[in-house]
Amino acid sequence: MKTPARQQSAPRGGRESSNGTAIDAARIIAKQCLAIRVRRLQRSLTRLYDAALRPHGVSAAQLGVLVAVALATDAQPKALCAILDIEKSTLSRNVALMVTHGWIDARRSGRSQILRLTASGATILASALPAWHRAQRQAQRLLSESTVDSLRHSWNMAS
Repeated sequence: MKTPARQQSAPRGGRESSNGTAIDAARIIAKQCLAIRVRRLQRSLTRLYDAALRPHGVSAAQLGVLVAVALATDAQPKALCAILDIEKSTLSRNVALMVTHGWIDARRSGRSQILRLTASGATILASALPAWHRAQRQAQRLLSESTVDSLRHSWNMAS
């Protein structure tokens, strides 16, 4: 007995209906997802800061590590990972590069590692400050005042 043509062309396992459901879900997520928008905003802001800091030879990510090390007393990688909310491997890559540049000193203290800002690292922080200010003003123009205030009060590595 021959199967009707319509049934022959229908995908197996109900894929047509699940594909329709997936498309509907994708549309809803695309229109409403805050995580997607925040990740895109984060990438845009990172590009803005990276461009401003490039003449100083430092990236926005590296600047964050330098700031955290400068503010910490005898900074340990585990604590810095918690402060910066980054993976150990990400911190390790940045620290290795900054040690090579002479911006951070990494020494063993028993079983742990102690990170300290060097004079060269302090110079980078000080010399990059005007460029950081320019990037900060640009970023603030991109965001609403209430968003900037919320971000300023949401997390403070200096406390």
